[in-house]
Amino acid sequence: MIEGRTCDAIRCLLQTFPLGLLMATPSLGAQNTAYASGRAEAEVVIPLRAVPLSVLSFGSIVVGSAGRGTVEVAPDGSQPRYTNTARSPCSTGADCMPHRASFGVFGEPNRSYRVSLPPQITAYGVRTDVSLTVVGLEARSAHAPSVAGGGRLDKAGRDSFFVGGTLQVPAQTPPDVFRAEVPVIVTYE
Repeated sequence: MIEGRTCDAIRCLLQTFPLGLLMATPSLGAQNTAYASGRAEAEVVIPLRAVPLSVLSFGSIVVGSAGRGTVEVAPDGSQPRYTNTARSPCSTGADCMPHRASFGVFGEPNRSYRVSLPPQITAYGVRTDVSLTVVGLEARSAHAPSVAGGGRLDKAGRDSFFVGGTLQVPAQTPPDVFRAEVPVIVTYE
């Protein structure tokens, strides 16, 4: 009771103590809690686009009757290499000579990218049911040739990369044209 008036417990308490004093007094059961705010960000970039410009060709091959031969086409454009019973029937510079595949790549200027290739692919004969295996697929960029499997786009957002590999040719492989799809995945780093 305050000055001759009756009041319930809460009104008496509020009239006895100033409101600010009650608000500043911590509760004995209160936990220590901190609040902060962070940020969320997103960057929208130009999507990468890869365009095939030329196919990976192992050229025309003559195969011996014993052992397995190979034809290696390097992504750096160096001369193809033949091993064991595989050899070229062509003279240097002829249309039947092997050559690396080339791709144009376009995207966000000055960004690095990575090229992913499968460990091997299978080439199937057009006229026969024979298959040949291509292993050691590798990509090299025009702007960063020392970096295996990746490159860097220039200030205009362009680059090109080259793909090579090794064709395994068993002895007595029948004459045919062999073809395979080469899946290429290009991603930003």
